[in-house]
Amino acid sequence: MLNVKRKRRMDETASILTHKSGKEKILYIIISVLFGLYALTIVYPLLFMIINSFQFYLEYNSATNPFALPSSWHFENYITAISKMNMVDSSGREIGLVEMFFNSIWFCFVTIFGGVFCSACTGYCLSKYNFKLRNAMYTIAIFSMTIPIVGNTGAMFKLTSDLGIYNSPLYVILSSLGGFGFNFLVMYGFFSNVSWSYAEAAFIDGASQLKVFFQIMLPQAFMSILTLSIVAFIRVWNDYMTPLLYLPDYPTVASGLYIIEQSFTRSGDYPSYFAGLVLSTIPVIIVFASCSDVIMKNFSVGGLKG
Repeated sequence: MLNVKRKRRMDETASILTHKSGKEKILYIIISVLFGLYALTIVYPLLFMIINSFQFYLEYNSATNPFALPSSWHFENYITAISKMNMVDSSGREIGLVEMFFNSIWFCFVTIFGGVFCSACTGYCLSKYNFKLRNAMYTIAIFSMTIPIVGNTGAMFKLTSDLGIYNSPLYVILSSLGGFGFNFLVMYGFFSNVSWSYAEAAFIDGASQLKVFFQIMLPQAFMSILTLSIVAFIRVWNDYMTPLLYLPDYPTVASGLYIIEQSFTRSGDYPSYFAGLVLSTIPVIIVFASCSDVIMKNFSVGGLKG
């Protein structure tokens, strides 16, 4: 299967170069080289991390070649990462790597479900229904995206504390129910291009507003919702700043590894720390490798396809 896909991509590349002019071929080659170099900047640290996660820590500290294969493969570094990568919360309770993975899973699920679903609801309502505040709400949604996020961190932190949701899973639920942002723009654009005739036919048959949305409109947006969810998963899984600021007692893999980095590096046990980093990247790699075709098919140059 992989050979068939590789051959198909090579044929497509050859076809593109055949039908382009001389200047277009040069531009295509330059862009390909630039993207290839960019890919190397991503692959380089990943290979470095994987190779050195099997090193003995004394061998790693004395090595002169960072990409030298270990004299003996220490798979126990991964066991050490799972068993000894612990941090202490505000109550003195130890939190291990397994619990960090669990926190990352529910953090991603709640954030993605709330963010994408609410954006689908707001995008559908503003694109298909005429009411007095429709234009005002759309303007506010666009204007709010121009405000730098860093500028409102202090106010957001104080608001979270005043509402009593600081260091609570309730913060994740409430903060993901905004319904605006990039997801809103995508869903607004999608539903704007969906014919209202589907809804009118359903209304004639006696369908309610909710039935039209959940059984007719929402299924048509399935691929867009799936693509947004995949992209959001990769972003949320790698987000360490939000749990670090607002959920210190519920560390995810990203924030937990960030916190315990110093304790492992002070002891010189970099290979075990690299093993923990490798484990943290596995879910993202699996999701992207299995869903890359979905992302590429549903994204176009200007945005997300309908």
